[in-house]
Amino acid sequence: MLRLRPASERIIERLPGTRWVWIVLWALVPWVNALVNLSLEEDSRSAVWDEGATLIVLSYAALSLAMVVTLYGARQLAQRMELLSQGSRQILEGPASVLRSTHEVAGPLAGALLMGIAFGGTTLVEDHDWWPTLIRASTWLLLGIAIWSFLWTYGLLLLALDRLGRAHLRTDAVNVAPDLGLRPFGDIAFLGLWLMLAWLVPVVWTGLPDVVGFVIGMIALIAVLAVFFLSLTRLHRRMVEVKNDELRIARDLYAQAYEPLRHEPSVEVLEQQRNLLGAADGLEKRAQAIQEWPIDDGTLGRVITIATSVVAVTIARLLLDPFGL
Repeated sequence: MLRLRPASERIIERLPGTRWVWIVLWALVPWVNALVNLSLEEDSRSAVWDEGATLIVLSYAALSLAMVVTLYGARQLAQRMELLSQGSRQILEGPASVLRSTHEVAGPLAGALLMGIAFGGTTLVEDHDWWPTLIRASTWLLLGIAIWSFLWTYGLLLLALDRLGRAHLRTDAVNVAPDLGLRPFGDIAFLGLWLMLAWLVPVVWTGLPDVVGFVIGMIALIAVLAVFFLSLTRLHRRMVEVKNDELRIARDLYAQAYEPLRHEPSVEVLEQQRNLLGAADGLEKRAQAIQEWPIDDGTLGRVITIATSVVAVTIARLLLDPFGL
């Protein structure tokens, strides 16, 4: 049983049957909304029904995908965060108490309620009809629970990583690995980013097809990437500090080992200092190999690739949309 349980997971646990059955049923909510929209007059349908059939289907499919990813992803992040809270005590001084807020229900439910009110209120203002208003408000309330449970969990994860970066890195617990034992922290941050983009990008692509949508999508992408790197900035600084300290120690030892050669440059002195010089050189190479980010170069490259691919596809879609492609 998870100790850190997102709001959506706590709701599913109280329902009878298998959790994956309920995830599938939750993913079918957009399609139920589509069927109900078909029964309404054209003027009362959602704005997406003004688009072509392909975009309508893709829009509802994107929402279904978002439900699966957010419900599954929130649980996965919670599981990793439990391990993160345990591992942080071994490497960093100071507990990650912020992770305990993951199981809170009030925050995600408040976000979902506001989302339902916003969509329902907009419909009421535009259509002056209570039936479409109730349909849209209830639909987005259900969708919002899954979305905000994920956002709440992901946000707490990033906040926890930022707070962990404020803690002092215990150099006595640092092993010889170039990642200083912080690789799991970078891995969970990348997992959260990947899950975030996996559901957010399709929703933005299908739900915001015009120039305004492109701008909003780019702002959302920039914000997601900025928050991702900002959450790791303090850990990055700690790693740089450790690397600089290790380099300083290694170079001081190298200078001390080299000092006799400076005063007496001879083969005999070189032979005497060979072991010390070799050890100091090894320490310097080890210090040089210490990473400055808790994610490796390959992961950083994948982040950049994902971001550029999203921008390229979005621009292509914007350019081809006037031609009906």
